[in-house]
Amino acid sequence: MDTPNNFSMKLNEILSNSNFAKFGDSLVNFIYNASIFEVTQKLQGVKVWDQCLAKACRNSPLRSFMGGRKNAGELGDAVEAFLGYLYLKNKLVLFEMISHLTRFIRKNSDLYYRNEKDLCANAFSYLLNLYCEKKDIST
Repeated sequence: MDTPNNFSMKLNEILSNSNFAKFGDSLVNFIYNASIFEVTQKLQGVKVWDQCLAKACRNSPLRSFMGGRKNAGELGDAVEAFLGYLYLKNKLVLFEMISHLTRFIRKNSDLYYRNEKDLCANAFSYLLNLYCEKKDIST
């Protein structure tokens, strides 16, 4: 089992792991669309935008582990890798991720109708900060 210190030492590798990012891409799209469905009762099939995940990364402790200048795609991949890793290592439960996102989206549903990309970025910022806090990841 990873302790917070072990977890932090591996975080750079996790965030840059393309296999975790590929898996995380599907996971992120699934949990976001499941959450939108819970709120709107409409199937969307939205591909979560890199810009949204990049903004979420910039607004979380993960950003400090990224080093240097990174584009939206690289930051988005890091978020996907992080969430993919946590899920695959049984540190996150699918239902829990969807519940947290759904609660945030429902609470901020007015933003959904005005600017879905802002809602998406803010929802993932909320989720990342929540999980970074749980995993004791700090800047």
